[in-house]
Amino acid sequence: MDNEVSRTHGWLVTIQRRGVIHRKHFSDGVHGGKQKSFAAAKTYRDEVITKNPPFSMREYSNIVKKNNRSGVVGVCRYCASETRDLPEDKQRWFWVASWPLPDGRRKRVKFSVKKYGEEGAFKMALKARKDALRGLDGAFDPGAVRRKPARRKTESSELRKAA
Repeated sequence: MDNEVSRTHGWLVTIQRRGVIHRKHFSDGVHGGKQKSFAAAKTYRDEVITKNPPFSMREYSNIVKKNNRSGVVGVCRYCASETRDLPEDKQRWFWVASWPLPDGRRKRVKFSVKKYGEEGAFKMALKARKDALRGLDGAFDPGAVRRKPARRKTESSELRKAA
C-alpha cells in the first residue's frame, strides 16, 4: 500500500479462513523500510496459513449452502430451462449432481426423472456425486477459476513462427 494522501506505506495481509478474517498492516516506517516490512508481512502470512490451512476440496464440497432445498450438498432438482414455461406434463425434470474440479470449474451430471423415475434419478445423482468426491484431493483454491491456464505452445504455432 502506497497512499501519499494518507501517508500510508506498507503491506497489508488479508486472509479469510472458515469465516474468520485475519488482517494486519505492516508499515514501512515501523519495520525499517519496504523490504523489511514485506518480509514481516510474508512471515505473518505464513504463520496464519500454518495455523489455519485452507479447506480441502472434500471439506469445501460438503459445505451446506443456505439455498439448499434437496437436503444433500451438491444434488438438486432441475427443470430444463427451455421447457420451464410449458405445461407440467411437457416439462423435462432432472436430478443433478455437481462437484468442484481442481481447476475451479464444476462438473455436473444430470439424470432424467422421466427416464429413471423421481427416486431412481435422485439415487443416481447421489451415487455420481459420492463417487466423484472419493477422487477429490488437495486444497480448495477459490481463485483457480479466475486464473487463466498458461497457453501451451502447439506444433502449428511453432510452424507459423518458423515460416
